[in-house]
Amino acid sequence: MPEEIRTDGMKQQDKKPDDNMKMPKFSEIEYKRPSVEKFRECAMSTRLKLMAARDPDVVETAVMAFQREMSAFDTAFTICMIRHDLDTVDPFWNDEMDFFDENYPIVSDLSAGVYAAMLHSEIREELEERFGTMIFRKVQNQREIVSSEVLEDLAKESSLENDYSQILSEADIVFKGKHQTLSTMTPYLESTDREVRKKAHKAVSDYYTAQKEKFDEIYDEMVKIRTEIAHKLGFKDFVELGYKRMERYDYDPEKVKAFRDSVVKYIVPITSEIRRLQKNRLDLDALKYYDLPCLFVHGNPVPQIPKEKYFETGSKMFGAMFDRDPSFFEVLGEHDFMDLFSRQNKATGGYCASLLDYGIPFILMNANHTADDVATMVHESGHAYAALRSIDSSQFIECLSPTLEACEIHSTAMEYLTYPYMEMFFEKYADAYRQQHMTLALLFLPYGCLVDEFQHVVYSNPEMTKEERHAAWRELEKKYQPDIDYDGDPFYEAGGAWMKKEHIFTSPFYYIDYCLAQVCALQIWDISRKNRKKAMTIYEHLCAAGGTRTLIDLVESAGLESPFSLDVMKKLAYQVCDYLNL
Repeated sequence: MPEEIRTDGMKQQDKKPDDNMKMPKFSEIEYKRPSVEKFRECAMSTRLKLMAARDPDVVETAVMAFQREMSAFDTAFTICMIRHDLDTVDPFWNDEMDFFDENYPIVSDLSAGVYAAMLHSEIREELEERFGTMIFRKVQNQREIVSSEVLEDLAKESSLENDYSQILSEADIVFKGKHQTLSTMTPYLESTDREVRKKAHKAVSDYYTAQKEKFDEIYDEMVKIRTEIAHKLGFKDFVELGYKRMERYDYDPEKVKAFRDSVVKYIVPITSEIRRLQKNRLDLDALKYYDLPCLFVHGNPVPQIPKEKYFETGSKMFGAMFDRDPSFFEVLGEHDFMDLFSRQNKATGGYCASLLDYGIPFILMNANHTADDVATMVHESGHAYAALRSIDSSQFIECLSPTLEACEIHSTAMEYLTYPYMEMFFEKYADAYRQQHMTLALLFLPYGCLVDEFQHVVYSNPEMTKEERHAAWRELEKKYQPDIDYDGDPFYEAGGAWMKKEHIFTSPFYYIDYCLAQVCALQIWDISRKNRKKAMTIYEHLCAAGGTRTLIDLVESAGLESPFSLDVMKKLAYQVCDYLNL
């Protein structure tokens, strides 16, 4: 296939920008489709050098040259992904995403072959002393989850994930005479007018009902192909492979199950009390599913500034928080490395992705002028700050970021560490925001565990029918969210709510990471109430470490307790209840 170029006027730099190099604007960065053949030649050449090398210096030179090729390929993919997500109907970026769906598995397989030569090197001990052990753990893990035998299957899996995301991005819900996206429906879902809430939830339910057959087909194919990949790689099921993909080096499904059980024991009863108090506050005879998002009788707190001022206010907040002018957030925004507002044909949700060749993160989100705008902006900024802070943590791009549950500590802890600055967004309603945010944190833990256990059930029983999967979700809802009353809505009563969670389709077994990170972030919040300087020191330590440690090693090195500790779960449940006056 010919190389495709999409340029807005700037040549791509060959290295990360330093203090003497002008930082580019994202809109000016040139995109050029990378050559898989060039990458293959580099990979094969590097592998031969590593197999013959007896000198650590020779190995380092060869590996670092290969790292530059890896970085260039990943950077091109990230640019493509972001520009596609900014306009999901642009045919150019759709074609380019198809290219990466097809070829990223090939690149991963070639990469695994290169690093395999390091694993089997006669001078491995010397290399581990020079490079550290983490890269070798990652390399061994990569070898187990990718092989040439499953490349076509991996490409198909990626294509199915994109199919689901594409459908969501094109959602068009007509409500109150206007065309709405799933994101812009949020204010109506939280309305203080119960009839508006009810009709809004019905409109969303109707949308998913209309897509149900498509989503069922996509997910059924996903389960089958992921299970087939697992079997080809020698795993019993996709649960085992999923844990390998998520790089869970120091815990297993049994530990995760114990974590979920502790949430059921210590957190679910608290959420039931939260819902009871909510029903009383709203003066309702019964709390229905469409009432759940409205926590306060006068409505949930919303930013008291227009969303057009989010960037300006966020820049000032992070400047004050880190005592830097300009703040990292301001610099990113001034150079177009963020897109904050919801619109038609923009990918749903929010994320932070790093352009490795530039050492610059990009923030994408869908602001709709609700409190979640601020939480999401701060959350993704936590990822961005950590990406910048860890830029020199390792010479290997694979070790610049930690495993994903540790990454979520960076972002979730940032949400709590910005509590003292929320007056900048919410003015006199800042306390209400903090109360809501903490309440939602507690309510999230059971939901996150629900999503996780559902995936364990599905992938442990891949032969389940579509109907059986829906029934399994509904039963698990009763365990983790016993207070939900769907008021006879046929989509939800039949167990359809899982279809709304994109992670179930696109990022299997990721969701429990948010729960584990929440427990660690709440520890930082608790410390910050007594000693903010200490909390910030812990946060800086976590960010600067990058991906050089496993989860448990990382949190314990920062002076935190393991999220799997029963004692820490009980302690935090008490502290949060005290904070919320429950």
